[in-house]
Amino acid sequence: MAVLGQADRQERLIAAGFFGLTLAWLIYTRLYFWLHPRGLTFDPSAFMYLTGKPDPSCGLTRTFAWMWRGDLGRAVAVYPLGPIVFVSAFVLVAYSAAVLVSGRSLRFSLSRRVRRGLVIVAVVAVGLNWASKLIWLGM
Repeated sequence: MAVLGQADRQERLIAAGFFGLTLAWLIYTRLYFWLHPRGLTFDPSAFMYLTGKPDPSCGLTRTFAWMWRGDLGRAVAVYPLGPIVFVSAFVLVAYSAAVLVSGRSLRFSLSRRVRRGLVIVAVVAVGLNWASKLIWLGM
């Protein structure tokens, strides 16, 4: 059950953080194909540097960049969950902006069992996504 209520200071700070970080990420990924040939993109993660294997979020930047170009096939090939995360980023920006402008936020009342189930589904989805990357890339 969701209830719309007055956002307290902490909720507004969290919303501001999510808004700023997610918006910056969207701008970075929108410019990725322009930045990359100029050497202005980030190198592989510490996980990949240490293990030689991609981390669970490896490819997310490129999948966002392909989504900006409207190429769903390449986006899925790079990071199968990427298009869902891409759309979710816009939802997060819109929700965070709404909290900051209106001063109201949604509060969800979920049972412990439902929360646990959602966490398990998310972990399994990321795990399967990561496994598919390792298999497709032959790593």
